[in-house]
Amino acid sequence: MDAYTFIVRGNTLVAGQAGNVVFLSVELIQNNVSDVRDKLLTLIAFMMGVFLLTIYKEKLRIVKKPILSLIPLAILSIIIGFVPQTVDNIYLVPPLVFCMGLVTTAFGEVSGIAYNNAFMTGNIKRTMLAFGDYFRTKHTPFLREEFIFVSLLSSFVLGVVFSAYLTIFYHEKTILGVPIMMSIFYLSMLFA
Repeated sequence: MDAYTFIVRGNTLVAGQAGNVVFLSVELIQNNVSDVRDKLLTLIAFMMGVFLLTIYKEKLRIVKKPILSLIPLAILSIIIGFVPQTVDNIYLVPPLVFCMGLVTTAFGEVSGIAYNNAFMTGNIKRTMLAFGDYFRTKHTPFLREEFIFVSLLSSFVLGVVFSAYLTIFYHEKTILGVPIMMSIFYLSMLFA
């Protein structure tokens, strides 16, 4: 998603808010007012997604079924896939970022191990901590944790590279891969 919005939708990140703060700072110094506006609205949209899901997650049954948080992102991805690149990104990216705020709040662990699905630095750190703990103690739970984090990081890197590659051919339609992959994932969970 970040590769898509960065390449196709105005050099903004959907999940990487630290990157957006860096971009915001650069745009501010360079006096690019419209880009500052876009980055600010993106940050606010992410915060609102996290905030609102935190308040309503029990009423919306997100606690027991975090996969429900993916529905708005899937629907929005389908819509945005048919919006031409001539439409101002201010109407597209903040709603996507809001949905990412929902998703990052709903999903926080894999196999009982806490992780953050949007922040690479923390996950790299957790990978190396688990590897170091295993190397030091030889306790297999650390090796299992390290394997999970390596899998997460590898899938993230491969996803970013693949998404960036697809934008060469499919441009704004690349985002349609999001609901397709979500559907495949969901169906595989149903039939597993």
